[in-house]
Amino acid sequence: MRVPKTEFPPCGWNSFDCYGLFINETQALANLEVFVEKLKPSGFEYFCLDGGWYSDYAFLSDPAAPINKRKAVNHIDEWGRFVPSPSRFPRGMGFLADACHDRGVKFGLHIQRGIGRVAVERNTPVMGTNVRASDIADLSSTCPWLPFMAGVDMARPGAQAYYDSWIGLLAEWGVDFIKADDIVAYPDEIEAVAAAIDKVERPILLSLSPGKDPFRPDWPVFERCANMLRITTDIWDRNGDLTLAFSNWEKWEDYGGPSCWLDLDMIPFGALQVYAQQASENAELSGFGTARQSLLSPAQKRTFIAQRALASSALFFGGELTMTPDEDFALVTHPGLLECNRSGRPAKRIYSRRHVDVRRKEAANRGHGYLGIFNTHIVPADVALPLDALGFATGHPVEFVDVWTGKPVPPVQGRLLLNIEPLDVAVLKFQA
Repeated sequence: MRVPKTEFPPCGWNSFDCYGLFINETQALANLEVFVEKLKPSGFEYFCLDGGWYSDYAFLSDPAAPINKRKAVNHIDEWGRFVPSPSRFPRGMGFLADACHDRGVKFGLHIQRGIGRVAVERNTPVMGTNVRASDIADLSSTCPWLPFMAGVDMARPGAQAYYDSWIGLLAEWGVDFIKADDIVAYPDEIEAVAAAIDKVERPILLSLSPGKDPFRPDWPVFERCANMLRITTDIWDRNGDLTLAFSNWEKWEDYGGPSCWLDLDMIPFGALQVYAQQASENAELSGFGTARQSLLSPAQKRTFIAQRALASSALFFGGELTMTPDEDFALVTHPGLLECNRSGRPAKRIYSRRHVDVRRKEAANRGHGYLGIFNTHIVPADVALPLDALGFATGHPVEFVDVWTGKPVPPVQGRLLLNIEPLDVAVLKFQA
């Protein structure tokens, strides 16, 4: 299959953490301008709109507060394919794609596995066939958190033709990146999306989501068909989500690379859930919590971005860009962390004592790599790490540099001596 592969983990922005399902054209364009200024110079390429772009919702008195994300008017064309909400995207997705391309940015769009229930209700024809939506739909296979879709039974005639027409339409609009949701557990539909991408002229990257519990024996499908695999549930600005990322990263540390990068989910820095100005018993949130700046402390943010750098994870910023402080941009564009992210394969857990967790990453050139030394406790840690316990030969000289500061960290009598603040991390580049 011709899904293009990338040398480095994809980097970009996604609208879900800040706008949920409810972003509009004006908001997207405002964020695009900041993306070009703040993120693009550091190699962030993909500007992506998350789900719900084809829906109109009922709203409370505040026009930014939706009543219920499950009650929506979903717009489709005559072939049963979703098209943009005319009220929220009056100039269509082609306009936004052109706006991105004019600025040297690639455009991404979220889709969900399957065919829209509204298409099944109207029994729309499948382009290029003599079958209809009801002939290919599997109404028993739905997305549990947003039931706008029915699965597609890939054994039925016309099933692949539906995906071909759907992906073909996205390619016509100028889409460069597809985030396919509710699909990780359905390898037949993953292959259908990848086969459809293979038939269009436009190179399109494919991201697979969500990743609550990917089935590792399906890795050959993920690797053959996609560029990114989510290996976590939704990650937010909570310390428990840092713990979850540690655990899932360790489960998948033997996987990931240019054939299919691991994805530890979006980066919840900056302004989050900006559409949800206040909680309301009438409103169903799309995401976690209401409007806020990220609740992660500076130390937790360093841990968060170091996890993703060392895991060679895709990097997609989640905050509302016009409201995000410069220090958050500085952290996600830190040159040393980006070099680590783009060097080699995912780091492996090599050492653990009490609340100290150490991951080692080998870069492509021999003898060069990175250590992430995490203090997962709520008090400072004085750490003394024997070099032989970290995989370095006794008596062989090793040079260490602190990635955050650029300063050398010389070993003392064969040990690394560090003081690490609570929930913080030391990231060291080594040359052996």
